[in-house]
Amino acid sequence: MSPTSADQAKQWLRRVITFGGEQVRAAPAPVERLARQAFHALPDGSEAKRRVRRILTGHSARRETTSAFGGYLSLADAGSTYSKAEQATYLQLELGHLKRALYDQPLPPWPATGFEDQDAAAAPGRVEEYLGRVSQAYGAPEVSTARVRHLVIVNQYPREGDEYGNGFVHRRVKYYLEAGIEVHVAVVAPDVEPESTVYDGVPVLVGRGAEVRELLRRIGYTSASSHFLNAFIWEQVRDSLAGIRWFTFMHGFESRRWVRTIRNYRSPEPLSNGIKDTLIRQRFWREVLAHPNGPERFVFVSRWWRRGSQDDMELVYPAQRTAVVHNVTDTQLFTYHPKDAEQRYKILWVRSAANLNYAPDLAVKALQALRETRYWPQLSIRIIGDGMHFQGFEDAFAEDGNVQVERRFASQDEIARLHRDYGVFLVPSRWDSQGVSRDEAMASGLVPVTNAVCAIPEFVDGSSAVIAGPEDVAGMVRGMIRLFEHPELFQRMSEAAAQRVARQSGPEQTVRREMVLMGLTPGDVGPGDATEGEDGS
Repeated sequence: MSPTSADQAKQWLRRVITFGGEQVRAAPAPVERLARQAFHALPDGSEAKRRVRRILTGHSARRETTSAFGGYLSLADAGSTYSKAEQATYLQLELGHLKRALYDQPLPPWPATGFEDQDAAAAPGRVEEYLGRVSQAYGAPEVSTARVRHLVIVNQYPREGDEYGNGFVHRRVKYYLEAGIEVHVAVVAPDVEPESTVYDGVPVLVGRGAEVRELLRRIGYTSASSHFLNAFIWEQVRDSLAGIRWFTFMHGFESRRWVRTIRNYRSPEPLSNGIKDTLIRQRFWREVLAHPNGPERFVFVSRWWRRGSQDDMELVYPAQRTAVVHNVTDTQLFTYHPKDAEQRYKILWVRSAANLNYAPDLAVKALQALRETRYWPQLSIRIIGDGMHFQGFEDAFAEDGNVQVERRFASQDEIARLHRDYGVFLVPSRWDSQGVSRDEAMASGLVPVTNAVCAIPEFVDGSSAVIAGPEDVAGMVRGMIRLFEHPELFQRMSEAAAQRVARQSGPEQTVRREMVLMGLTPGDVGPGDATEGEDGS
């Protein structure tokens, strides 16, 4: 074999160790033979041989795990004798016919919790205790006709030891409070233990429905809002909302079709449940939209998601009942500090790896590709997160001294401190209705490296971010190398990223706007008004 072929074989072997056995099977025959000979030549029992075998075995196991449902189907699977036009026509029309029959059926009631009578009897006392906490926290009587009051209804809220439960809702609440609004927060879920508690100065009432109904009966709220509205919450509050200005915020999960997250389904049963859940949601949002106590406005976090939710739920939200208000970026916490040019070599990834929506596997591949470049020794990389796909980081970079991998979650304060030390935020994605963690990093001056999917182009552009196409690892790597090679470009993009977030997702453009929308503070928002996207869409 020629020296060139030998070098090629070595390259293939390195890629085998990195990416698994697929590379061996795809290699030219002479290279494949040499790669296998090199593997068998490794000493039995050696760490190197164990590592290669573990990677190869793990790769094979993953292929078997995903073989039940591995991704998108071909239209040819719908029948080989039809044209594409015929396939698209019959699939849509036959499905539409079946769904019309389904939509004629009433939404099934939520299964009883078994605590209905107990909760009804205890609700007045629980609410009294909660209002006592409100008086203590806000320093005002619990009954006052002059005070502006707003009720936030949510499926979960942060608490000590579990700070990640809808933390962005908590940030909204804190801004409301700073504006002089008395905010009541009610968590409604079927599987919680009723209680009243305080988190970060905010009193929170937790219950299975009777408590929030008692609040709505007792207190004359200026308005109310819900986040992640679901069938259980709706069933508990719908008859108590008559005469109340009510707004429901649409973040994504609550009205998303199963196919948006198709890569998360690894076996037939979860896939079946995902399809079933979508059908229930489609019926649910029709009921909410048609109900006389339905929301005054459906508030979407992006223009793209207003379109996407209508596609997913197969309905149209009337324009006069919708608004677009982005999730707020706390620019007081995530503040811009000019970046030193050397910080372009410091890469940060802080995100959940619980599913493939946020593409932790693409982050792993991008860093592995950087490892093959001459820039690798100069890089300092920190990975913080957790979830079922976090193992990919641990396996890939266990022996790299310039990569720090930490399986844990970081607080908002810690993330803000990390932002000051790093220059590039690796944040690939397959699905985002906005991307709050990316916006927070941009506000701190990090240059994000991401993908042009879903709503992301509504929040970034080529002057403020490295934007690759869907699944485009090579594009992300090329963009990072461009930053490495052009320090002045990195610094210019860093400043542009912070400016972009400040003018699009800062408190004045988001929280202030939604407070005006809900009548909590003076201002004017007309029918269908929304925040203006940077792209003009």
